[in-house]
Amino acid sequence: MSRHLALTALALTALALTAPAAASAAEEECTLTPLTACFGLEAVQADLSDTRAGAHPDFTFSFTVAQDPLSEENEDGFRAPFSPTRNVRFELPPGLIGDPNVLGFPQQCSAQELVAGQECPNGSQVGVTTVSVYGLGTLAAEPVYMMQPPDDVVARLGLIAGIYPTLVDLKVRSAGDFGLTAEILDAPPDGGLVSAETTTWGVPAAPTHDTERCTPAEVFKEGCTASPKRPPGSRPLPFMTNPTRCGAPLQMGVAAASWSEPQRFDSVSTLLPPLFGCESLPFGPRLTAVPTNPATSSPTGLDLTLTLPASEGVEVLEPSQLKDVRIDLPAGVAVNPGAADGLAACSAQQARYKEEAPSECPDAAKMATAEFEVGGLRRRLQGAAYLREPEPGRLVRLWLTADDLGVHVKIPAEVEVDEQNGQLRSVVLDSPQVPLREVKLLFKSGLRAPLLTPPQCGAYQTSYVFTPWAGGVLPASGKAPMKIESGCAAEPFSPGFAAGSTDPRAGSFSPFLFTVSRADHEGNLAGLDITLPRGLAASFAGRPRCQGDAAVSGNCPPGSRLGHVGVAIGAGALPLWLPQPGKRQTAIYLSGPYRGAPLSIVAVVPAHAGPFDLGDEVVRSAIHVQPRVAQATAKTDPLPQRKDGIPVLYRTVHVKLDRPGFTLNPTSCAAKESVAGLTSIAGESASPTAPFAATGCSKLAFRPRFLLRLRGGARRGAHPRLRAELRPRPGDANLDAISVTLPRSAFLDQAHIQTVCTRVQFAADQCPSGSIYGHVRARSPLFDEALSGPVYLRSSSHPLPDLVMALRGPDSLPLEIEAVGRIDSVNGGIRTNFSLVPDAPLTSVVVTLKGGSKGLLVNSTNLCAGVNRATAKLVAQNGIRRTLRPVVKPSCPKG
Repeated sequence: MSRHLALTALALTALALTAPAAASAAEEECTLTPLTACFGLEAVQADLSDTRAGAHPDFTFSFTVAQDPLSEENEDGFRAPFSPTRNVRFELPPGLIGDPNVLGFPQQCSAQELVAGQECPNGSQVGVTTVSVYGLGTLAAEPVYMMQPPDDVVARLGLIAGIYPTLVDLKVRSAGDFGLTAEILDAPPDGGLVSAETTTWGVPAAPTHDTERCTPAEVFKEGCTASPKRPPGSRPLPFMTNPTRCGAPLQMGVAAASWSEPQRFDSVSTLLPPLFGCESLPFGPRLTAVPTNPATSSPTGLDLTLTLPASEGVEVLEPSQLKDVRIDLPAGVAVNPGAADGLAACSAQQARYKEEAPSECPDAAKMATAEFEVGGLRRRLQGAAYLREPEPGRLVRLWLTADDLGVHVKIPAEVEVDEQNGQLRSVVLDSPQVPLREVKLLFKSGLRAPLLTPPQCGAYQTSYVFTPWAGGVLPASGKAPMKIESGCAAEPFSPGFAAGSTDPRAGSFSPFLFTVSRADHEGNLAGLDITLPRGLAASFAGRPRCQGDAAVSGNCPPGSRLGHVGVAIGAGALPLWLPQPGKRQTAIYLSGPYRGAPLSIVAVVPAHAGPFDLGDEVVRSAIHVQPRVAQATAKTDPLPQRKDGIPVLYRTVHVKLDRPGFTLNPTSCAAKESVAGLTSIAGESASPTAPFAATGCSKLAFRPRFLLRLRGGARRGAHPRLRAELRPRPGDANLDAISVTLPRSAFLDQAHIQTVCTRVQFAADQCPSGSIYGHVRARSPLFDEALSGPVYLRSSSHPLPDLVMALRGPDSLPLEIEAVGRIDSVNGGIRTNFSLVPDAPLTSVVVTLKGGSKGLLVNSTNLCAGVNRATAKLVAQNGIRRTLRPVVKPSCPKG
């Protein structure tokens, strides 16, 4: 039994195919009771026949268990161990490996052949082991075979330990340094293993080992020291390989537990001889990178293949193992935002990082399938690449995983995104020291593919730099070509545009919405202006504003919300829509003066999709109002083109102003249009229009009141003050034009026209004070405060100057409206025509003209001597006309 245990331990050592340097256990006398608590390892030694990095040495390894000093010595001078050994683990340094594949399947021994006592194939022997058992003495060297392994282990060794078939499984330390660990479990409790020495052959099929191929029967019956010449029947190929890293200690650990205390392991470590010659190792990895979609500006997968040529021949050193990887994708290849829809991320806990367990990453986080070809494994490892949980400044990260053959690979990889141009760089640092032959990553294709192709056809190159573990060897660098060769013809910049009210009834409040859409191969949107239909108004009464820092950050008060915006970004038929269901919602807020405009709106779009939360994107738009007709134009700031390096390709922008009681339809049913002013990043422009027309205008009434008063002198030749007051009814059609003819009792005194503002002065807001002849004040249900301002005489192309009313809101709403009246004479009376009045509801308009020395009007008769009537002709926006004959009420004595 102890012979079986010894052989098992030796087999494990052989299977590990690596070894460290010698170390000794503590030599203190054990005084514990019971004595079984003194079980442990006394010494471990290891050596390599060739210490060149990447060479193929014979590896010799031995260990001795602690002995009871009170027991009797056997004939070989050994004393009895304190307790029988049950479990033994051998941990080989990373990079020291063996390749069972060089034996080939026919040369591997089956479990049936080993258990039935049949002779295993000569070619399956990979070494010999010699054991010392207290009750049996030192046994002759016995063969160690490479077995046909089950699916859940990397490799398996076998031997006949005395009469016991013994199996040793090798596994990869996936939770640590990816070195090999060999383990013997539940060794038979009989006998007393004292020591064991195992040698695994660097080249098992070498002719020098032909006389070491003893069968188990020969060893057990006769004590084989040399066998008849038995060729292995296979070509000599290297089995053992040294690490390719120099200057780092190669530590090997051994841990053993007894049957008396199976949970307590005693551990001893030793160091292998240092390696040399790393600078002489070859290193020539190559990379290919092929997009799955060769069309421009399209979602694409990517087929990445990393190849590391292996050495051939027993005298050729193994190429350096790969340490660091850096791959720079071509400029223009970018992250596809559409891939975030439905995407999940895999946390370190889900990946079971640094655990000897399969990963549990969700399928929704899978970005690519993976294959890893590693020397020593009988087939390629099948795996995947999963998106890791993003972190600030580290948006795109991956887990490279494989759970196969009992190996649990979880390699973290970073994907750096250049914030300026979106270029992608993938980085893997300190990859495992394993003989990697090939890595294939096939990133998923289709409409949700993670990448976007460049916007232009042409030849592109993926740059790479691979750094070896071997010090003194230069990194390998190069370029992998790729071609984008379809969809080359650029589309004209002609985005689609639609706009309108959801309920177009004249004079009613209704949500207003507009949509801009862009095709894949058109230039990306850079700027967006929307001119609303003439007469479409908005109510700002009682609406708080989003001001100051809140307007910059988008942290606006809820009361200022006007609607929301939906944005589709990305490429292909399935762009990413923001906001995402269940995520933070978008909003549009009312704000105050901005960039010379009296109003602005703040659009807040959370960049939150899948596992990515990039905060809020805030875009502000200045609302300019045309003074003559009060037509509004929203002009956005430059649209963001990247967010944390990810391109923002606008496919659709959909805005809905749905705050109840905000947007108000005109009362004119004449055909109108909304106009979009669009620019691309290439400087192209487009001005698509969308028709608009209100309905039901004829149902609106029109019965305004109009009053005229003269204050001051009523006698002939006096210059009274004029007060005109217009009071429309709520719910009526809005005013379109008004013509007021004063009675013949009032004439224009041209001698009092002293100063007239020129058009240039008026446009520059530099009219001289002498050109002011009155004041106007207007109230509207759309505003909390009145608009007011001076009344000017302004130069005109007509014989008489124009009467211009310049209205302006308060500082919180510096809206400017100008009403221009043409002055002329009809039938001996002074007439003023206002023919272009904004289609907006009014509560009242009060106009006062100065009297006295600044009075424009002079009485031609005593106003108190009779009744004088003016004529007011009013036209509604819906076409209804009213003619009023208001009495001009003078200031007369009582009675």
